[in-house]
Amino acid sequence: MEQHKRAEKITKEQTDFLEPMRAFRCLRLKVEAKATGHILLPPYLGSTLRGAFGMALLRSACALRRQKCPTCLLRARCIYSYTFETSPMNGSEADRRYGTAPHPFVLNLETGREGVQEAGSTFHFGMTLVGRAIDFLPYFVFAFQRMGELGIGKGRGTFEVVRVWSLGSRDDPQEILYENEVLRMPGEVPGLDHALALSGSLSSRKVRLRFVTPLRLVYEGELCTDPPRFHVLARNLLRRLNNLVAFHCEGNEGLCVGPLLDRAETVRLTDRSTAWYDWERYSKRQDKRMKMGGFVGDMTFEGDLEQFLPLLVLGSWVNLGKGTSFGLGRYSLAPLEGHALAD
Repeated sequence: MEQHKRAEKITKEQTDFLEPMRAFRCLRLKVEAKATGHILLPPYLGSTLRGAFGMALLRSACALRRQKCPTCLLRARCIYSYTFETSPMNGSEADRRYGTAPHPFVLNLETGREGVQEAGSTFHFGMTLVGRAIDFLPYFVFAFQRMGELGIGKGRGTFEVVRVWSLGSRDDPQEILYENEVLRMPGEVPGLDHALALSGSLSSRKVRLRFVTPLRLVYEGELCTDPPRFHVLARNLLRRLNNLVAFHCEGNEGLCVGPLLDRAETVRLTDRSTAWYDWERYSKRQDKRMKMGGFVGDMTFEGDLEQFLPLLVLGSWVNLGKGTSFGLGRYSLAPLEGHALAD
């Protein structure tokens, strides 16, 4: 009962403060696939799935395949270009400040899942679509199917898409969006109200973030090689949410970050159980291998967290730091001892 009262209190007191986030919406997908051939998967699927998804979407959507994306006449209306070559095109203030825009999707993955999928076995992967990208769901499901036909991993093992679920704010399956060649668009998708409701079941003085994929944060031009202080994490979180709303959710203004950053300076990192996870990928564009390791594990922060909680929930749906379209920076809000999340 107390948790429900606090959720209502947060909603009433923070509606004005969080108004810019009213435009935020995302669709969180769980794709269930069945191997139709021998599939050998690496320990981390970020590069494998992103590359396969990009190739499948390009082959499915590109009408002028001899054209390069930057000079293509159809770029402004191309789903592939919007998804993978995302660039500012609306003339907004955000467009003028940034030369590039965040991608409208992230992969939802975990580390340490290396293994072989034999024909007939099932496996899963996840993806979150942000804002306008939700409207392109049919194209993305078709791209998932093409991924299966083209194959993934060493040897290009093939699979078929069995079904696609939408997930609720707590990672619980909500709707079957695709099954037996029937596709339906989602009903309700997570947004600010869902984040407010979930944040009402969290402690306002102590929070634990559990990073399940490598977190790569850059602060003052340098990659953080030690677990970051809260204000560093908060700067990245606020910038990411503001940019996603501006570029993909048609938001007209961003959060007022000054007072929040002042408050973030008072929040302390009090406990951590982290390790550096080394990961590298091959960049075909740059023709070299790139190191993209980062922190995994738990970080516990204490202080005045009330205003950050809904934002931390939103961030848990869209990841933090560099490489989010490879699935990096994915975290959950882990229950604290004696303060479990409410059902």
